[in-house]
Amino acid sequence: MSDLRYWLWLSQLRGLSPASARQCLRVFGSVKALFLAGEAELRHAGLRPEEVKALCQKEIGEAEEIEENCRSKGIRILCIRDAAYPERLRNIPDPPLVLFLRGELPPVDERLTIGIVGTRKATEYGRATARRLAGELAERGCCVVTGLAAGIDSAAARGALAAHGAVIAVLGTGLDRVFPAGNEQLQETVGRVGTLVSEYPPEAGATRYSFPQRNRIISGLCQGVVIVEAPEKSGALITAARAQEQGRDIFVVPGMVDDPGFQGSNALIRDGAQLVRSGADVLEEYLFRYPQAVLPPRRKDTVFSPEATKDAIDKAERVDYSSLSEQLESLTETELKAVGELARGPCFADELIRRSGLAASEAMAALTMLQLKGYVREESGKYRLLVRYEP
Repeated sequence: MSDLRYWLWLSQLRGLSPASARQCLRVFGSVKALFLAGEAELRHAGLRPEEVKALCQKEIGEAEEIEENCRSKGIRILCIRDAAYPERLRNIPDPPLVLFLRGELPPVDERLTIGIVGTRKATEYGRATARRLAGELAERGCCVVTGLAAGIDSAAARGALAAHGAVIAVLGTGLDRVFPAGNEQLQETVGRVGTLVSEYPPEAGATRYSFPQRNRIISGLCQGVVIVEAPEKSGALITAARAQEQGRDIFVVPGMVDDPGFQGSNALIRDGAQLVRSGADVLEEYLFRYPQAVLPPRRKDTVFSPEATKDAIDKAERVDYSSLSEQLESLTETELKAVGELARGPCFADELIRRSGLAASEAMAALTMLQLKGYVREESGKYRLLVRYEP
């Protein structure tokens, strides 16, 4: 039997945390030796009764099913002792024993990697800020890590994708599940051009614990984490707490002092987190530590504020328009409908959804693909057509 199945067996044991499993591995030396150990050996190793009970469950059928399921669905499995397992993640107190991957994992130990997280119930300002900040970081060579939840996380992923940067999305479910349901297209795109990561095997659904647990992986992969918008009770604050435990840098985008949606993030600033207004503010912290990891800027960074948002639109650089007539066949019906609405002028996503009659998931998927194809640019929260379109 291959060691991979032993790893899958160990990672799926109930009642054994990743930290406890790691301690057991140190005692027995290898995962195979741990599997073959009898109850008496386990008791003499100084393990707690509940750990001994868990490790005495030698059924390997579930591990075999997971391995076959991953093979059939094109999901890679990375074990904690594999050379390709990120060293930064391996060194957190409770690293996942096994990672399930779709797409190529960037060399996060060698390049600047920043997490961007925030509330699911984000304002348009928060979503626009997350998109812009992720884009600024991604186009400067930074790898962006997020949770792909609704709101800030999804906006950050779209911003990094639009900048053709490296994106890692850490899921709280199996990689064949989509959560939230409207993120099918975004998750598929990240899996194709970026990386999807989970510690949960295929078919694993969401639980009340899975998303707080995955937050330690988001921060564990990164040098620093940016909190864009977070109320007092937000999962993003859990990520910030785990980042602090792991010795990561914490950055926060400020919000209005009387806005409930920013009370949690503003409290982080009060307690010592670094205030940032742009991607440049984040990059400045790493230019000397990672001089080869950050590329020269391709455009001037923009400060995040309501006033700056308006100025960015008013002062947007002139775009040379080209004909779309020869390329219409490459667009889907949904993408064409979005293009038709944007031909009337730049607009926010909410406005496009209302005018076009498209479902929110359809509209956001179309906008994402149009950005990747180079037909649309997102500027200060508004989407702008870069081609001349005459239906």
